[in-house]
Amino acid sequence: MPETARLTLTKAGRRSTRQPTSSTLVVLSGLALWLGAYAWVSSCSMFLMGLVDSTAHAQPAESSRLQLRAKIKSAAEKLNDIASAGPDMIRAMFAGNTPSASLLALDEKSIAAQAELESAFLAANESGALSADESRELARLGELAKKTREPVKEDIETLKSVLAVPIVGGDTAVRLAPKSQQDAVMKNAEAAKRAVGALVAAIRKLP
Repeated sequence: MPETARLTLTKAGRRSTRQPTSSTLVVLSGLALWLGAYAWVSSCSMFLMGLVDSTAHAQPAESSRLQLRAKIKSAAEKLNDIASAGPDMIRAMFAGNTPSASLLALDEKSIAAQAELESAFLAANESGALSADESRELARLGELAKKTREPVKEDIETLKSVLAVPIVGGDTAVRLAPKSQQDAVMKNAEAAKRAVGALVAAIRKLP
């Protein structure tokens, strides 16, 4: 075979052996790019799924926090309504316009409302629905309100004992109470009203 022919075949053979190698590299490169793109999309998808899942978990927590705060506000408003009505009802009782039984019933409602507020506060505080500053301020005002409750409690016990007098008892005996005693009862009721009002004002500011 002539030298030129062998040389031509050799070159052709070299070209034929290089073509598959070049094609393979192209295919592998394309596959690598495709796999890289797929991995990137998968990573983004996982990130977005995690973000959505995290948001879904955060929403119930925020909803629970708002519900606990709403319970505090609701209980505080109940107690405030009762404390606000107290002085007027006592005044009307001493004037003979309201039976003492109405005041005793109001006192029972006050005890229940106070217990409801304390329970709501403890639940919110233990769950972290209140910040440290909010918790301390409400606890401070709550203690002040409870202190004003003690004199009112003593007045209620005195009222019960007066009503139990067999001879001149009942509402008549209440109306005949000395003016100084009536003024002292009114003073205690007004102090309780102010203390509860201050507590409720702070609670209303809760976001």
